[in-house]
Amino acid sequence: MRLAFILSLPRSGSTVLSKLLDARQGVICMPESAFPQLLGRLSPSVRRNPEHLAALYLASSFSGTPLSFHEARSCMEGDDRAILVNLGLAMASHTGRDPAQVTTILWKTTRLVSFIEGPQFTDGKFIVLRRNPDNVFDSQFRVPFGVNTRTPIRFSLFQAGYEASFARIKVSHRMDIEYEMIPESIDGVLGFLGHVAKGLWSEGRSSLSGAVESRPWHRQIGSDFRSTDSEKRCEMDPRHLRSLSRARIYTAILRPLIYPLRLLLDRRSMGNTERLAEQILAKHINA
Repeated sequence: MRLAFILSLPRSGSTVLSKLLDARQGVICMPESAFPQLLGRLSPSVRRNPEHLAALYLASSFSGTPLSFHEARSCMEGDDRAILVNLGLAMASHTGRDPAQVTTILWKTTRLVSFIEGPQFTDGKFIVLRRNPDNVFDSQFRVPFGVNTRTPIRFSLFQAGYEASFARIKVSHRMDIEYEMIPESIDGVLGFLGHVAKGLWSEGRSSLSGAVESRPWHRQIGSDFRSTDSEKRCEMDPRHLRSLSRARIYTAILRPLIYPLRLLLDRRSMGNTERLAEQILAKHINA
C-alpha cells in the first residue's frame, strides 16, 4: 500500500489535484485533514486511546469527513502508517469503492505544515503544489478563512512559513508541481508514487464530494480545469503587486525566525483542534 501527502498553501489548487488523482482506479484521496501531522505529536496516553484518536480525526478534518466516529474508531490500531491506511480503506468502503482495489492513499493536508516529522516517519511520499503567490494572495479576498492573510506582510510571512516547512521534507520523497500544470502533471505524479495506471474508477463516488458541494469556493472544480491566473494577475491593482514585492523583501530579512513562527502558530492551532476533539469525545461518551 502506497501512502502520500499533498501539501500546499491554501487556495493553491490542492482540491483540483486531489479530484483528478482520486478519479484514478486504485487511488483514494482523503478530504482535507491535519490528522497525519497531529498523530506524530501526541502524548503516549492520547496515542493509546482509540476514542480520543477518532475524535481528533473528526476535529482535524476541516472540510468534513463522511466517516462516522465509530467508523474512525475502528481504524485506530497499529502505528501511524497503519492508522492512516486503515482510514483510507474505510473511506473507500464508505464511498462504495472496493477496498481490495486500493493501492494508493493520498492525504490532502494543507495545515499544520510545520509538523512534518509525523508524516515523514510513515515513509510516505509528498506532492508539493505551488501557485503563483500573487494569485494566492488575491484569492484570500474571496474566502472567509483568508481574512488573516489579507495584508501583504502577513501573507508574505504566511507563505514563507509554508516554504520553510516544505524545505524540511526529504528530497527523495518529494515531488514539486505547479498549479498551471496540474492536468499535465497527473501521470508524472502517479509514476512518482509508483502507482500503476488502471484507468478510472467505475464504482462508488469521491470522498471529496461533500466538501465540494458544501463550500462555494470549491464549486468551480466540477468543470474541466483551466488556469486563468495570468489573466487575473493582469487585473490586480498594481499597488498590491508592488506592496507584495516589498513585503517579500522584508520577509527575507526575517528568514531565521520564519520556521519558529510557523511552528508557534501551528502549536496554537493544534491546541484549538484538541479542544474541539474533547468536545466531540464528550458528546459521544454522553450519547
